[in-house]
Amino acid sequence: MKQEKFLEIITQLVSAFPSENKTDEKLDLLISKLEGKDKDSAESEKDEHLLISEVCELTKKKRTTIWLWDKKGLLKPVGKSGKSPIYRKSDVLNYIYNSKKTE
Repeated sequence: MKQEKFLEIITQLVSAFPSENKTDEKLDLLISKLEGKDKDSAESEKDEHLLISEVCELTKKKRTTIWLWDKKGLLKPVGKSGKSPIYRKSDVLNYIYNSKKTE
């Protein structure tokens, strides 16, 4: 799937210029587009949100444990979906990483 998207982007970029020996411009544009895609994917991963059920799956902990972490202020939700709290994936991963360091 990613290879297909990559080929599609290359095709669009190459066809964006007339075929008058502008290879350097095409390559520069291609490189800048690819670098932009890497930054976008990294930022979107940081902002990913998880429901409590997904946090339980990620941490291999029960809902009551996640609830206790919230009550102790160790892991705070950023919002709610109905009655279910929503957590930032980056917050959950940081908490897991930091809690393993202290063990």
